[in-house]
Amino acid sequence: MTSRTTVVAAALLLVAVGALANPAGAQTIPSSYRFIEGRQEVSLISGYMPVDPGIYDLGPRSGPVAGARYAIEAVGPIFFEGLLTYLPTNRAVIDPRRARDDWSIGETPVHLVMLDARMDFSITGRRTWHRISPHVFVGGGLAVDLAAEGEREQELLPEDLFDFGTAFTANAGTGLRVSLTSKLMLRADASITLWRINTPGGFQDPNKRPPTQGEGEQLERRQWVAGNGLTLSLGWRF
Repeated sequence: MTSRTTVVAAALLLVAVGALANPAGAQTIPSSYRFIEGRQEVSLISGYMPVDPGIYDLGPRSGPVAGARYAIEAVGPIFFEGLLTYLPTNRAVIDPRRARDDWSIGETPVHLVMLDARMDFSITGRRTWHRISPHVFVGGGLAVDLAAEGEREQELLPEDLFDFGTAFTANAGTGLRVSLTSKLMLRADASITLWRINTPGGFQDPNKRPPTQGEGEQLERRQWVAGNGLTLSLGWRF
């Protein structure tokens, strides 16, 4: 009886010593949250942008997008980013001297380059939940078409030529960041980008169009159109 009591007392003593030697291990509770390492990130972007060319089919059409992003954490859940993206696509060449249902005489290339600045708000702050961090963002920037005048455009009168020029843009959207490792971050974004296109001055002359179109018809001088970006990116944090 005495030996049994001695064994039980020794076992209790060993457990107590172990708990004192490693108190944190005895109380550790696994957490679903992890801190996002690093304050800066560079990433490559790839995706697709469905684009509305406008009611007269003058603007750029849908196409693939590629680019790069630089992001930096600010205070709390806020971080800022700059993006440079490229949309190689095409647009219709419209001749207002033809009937409305047949006034496209071909296509011409578009090399649309967009430079944007955004402010993001992370729902989970500087941490991920099960490695995932959702966010929302707003921003704005510039878009410019770097393509030269196309072959079919040379058939138009100067006042009928569409010029995308340099357009101001506004954008907003949401996305998810997925922490693959402490350095690698996978990201998926869905966004909408707005810009304005101008109808060439020659389109305002109703005498250019066939009489069946109706005299005195006035076309919209400006339109706001939208591109809906769907992108994936892989980033390196440091």
